[in-house]
Amino acid sequence: MKRTAAAVLVFIGAFFGGLAVRPTSMIQASRPADHGRQSEHFEMDNANVKNSSPGTRLNLAPTCIDEDGSPLSKMHSLPSGEVLLGICDTLFLLDSHRRVKWQYIVPQVLVDFSFIPSTGLVYGTAGDNNMFILDASSGKELVRNSRNGAVAYGQVVPYEGDMCLILDDNSGYRERLKDESVEDGPTAWKGTEAVWNTELPPGAQLIITGAKILALTNNKEGVFIKEISVPEHYGP
Repeated sequence: MKRTAAAVLVFIGAFFGGLAVRPTSMIQASRPADHGRQSEHFEMDNANVKNSSPGTRLNLAPTCIDEDGSPLSKMHSLPSGEVLLGICDTLFLLDSHRRVKWQYIVPQVLVDFSFIPSTGLVYGTAGDNNMFILDASSGKELVRNSRNGAVAYGQVVPYEGDMCLILDDNSGYRERLKDESVEDGPTAWKGTEAVWNTELPPGAQLIITGAKILALTNNKEGVFIKEISVPEHYGP
């Protein structure tokens, strides 16, 4: 019993003795770790400050802004290192040094645009039912089409390497006629010529995968995807 009691006393003494010593050792050991964490946080804060910078200011003066006061913009990178930049009603080509090479102004806000490397052409759509085709090297207008009616030019999507699909958006007619069955339709352009068109489910988004044209529809009934048939024969 005496041996057991002695052992217990030794254990208790060692336990509380350890507690008496550990706070000092823990404080000493924690200091380098705290300094390390503070240094890490400081470096992260510096990185966040650097990343918060908007970058190099471009020599542009957009005048069309949205309700939040920010310029509406869209950008496409070209294989040459140049950049197509659309801001409101103006399309810019910036060289590799981000200097303006040319600019093209449309009557209304740009809706969409795309570049076809194999032909060197830019296809674009804008509000008030406008579409255009430009020579990317010079910005020269090759085709300009403006039409009346409730149909609108919409999405612009590269297709098959040398063509571009431009969507006819009939949402205006659907609203005017109160008929949700009125379909949309993409027209395929090759160079400066329209070569075929087809139908698309109402309100669908064009998606290209290889040679296939898919229509993605998202409505109150669900999300649907459908492959769109391409005309087998077209041209003269």
